[in-house]
Amino acid sequence: MRLQNRTDLALESYESADRTKLDGVIVKEGEKVTTVEVINEKGAEALGKPVGKYITYNVPSFVNDTDIFDGRLNETADLLRTLLPEGITSVLVAGIGNQSITADALGPRCSGYVLATRHIIGDETLSALGTFFNVSSITTGVLGDTGIETVELIRGAVSQTEPSCVIVVDALAASSVDRLGNTLQLSDSGISPGSGVGNHRHEISESTIGVPVVSIGIPTVISAGTTDKNGAPFFVTPREIDKVILHGAKLIGMTVNVCLQKSFTAEELFSLVG
Repeated sequence: MRLQNRTDLALESYESADRTKLDGVIVKEGEKVTTVEVINEKGAEALGKPVGKYITYNVPSFVNDTDIFDGRLNETADLLRTLLPEGITSVLVAGIGNQSITADALGPRCSGYVLATRHIIGDETLSALGTFFNVSSITTGVLGDTGIETVELIRGAVSQTEPSCVIVVDALAASSVDRLGNTLQLSDSGISPGSGVGNHRHEISESTIGVPVVSIGIPTVISAGTTDKNGAPFFVTPREIDKVILHGAKLIGMTVNVCLQKSFTAEELFSLVG
């Protein structure tokens, strides 16, 4: 029986099953990191999540903390490395969401911290600084503004830049208030924008864009448990959501940089984008 949860977090889907053993689902729990791996279609049906690996990383709250150099940056970069395909030579980072709605602006804000290097690869002057990994970055906007599905925009960028992998950054929905602003989920299964809030768009995955997709997100909203007069659900977000988005976007953008740009220290990379 498929679980119906208003959440994007695989860990919460597992918890809603009372942590019972699910056929096709392997869970490894740690102090700060929990990995939920859906290994077959039975597991996907039981958990309501596509086949793939989902890593939940608990971090200090983004509301009161601004220091990303306290260890979490390197830890998050190490987690991201475990999900990237071996032998990649280039990456496209796609920040998705609505810049005008703070709780949905994680992806667009994150793009400002990603070091894009595709245009300088081969530049002899800059090569003296170190070896740059090939990274391109886009912000997709939303269908209501562009008239174009997010997956179509990413597919078009993929056809032009030909990356080995796409990293998608998006805000997530959770079912527990305790996970707002202090949790990251990383996954190699792709992403379905808006699924956690009932606004399903076309999925962004290897099957739809042609290259492996890794997603990173932070829960920014939970269901209020009530609906409007038309039956549409209400969602609530923390009062300090602006800080959550600012600091969360910085951590994720820098995570991508530290993970890929191995010729530079975290401090050097932050000086280039921060």
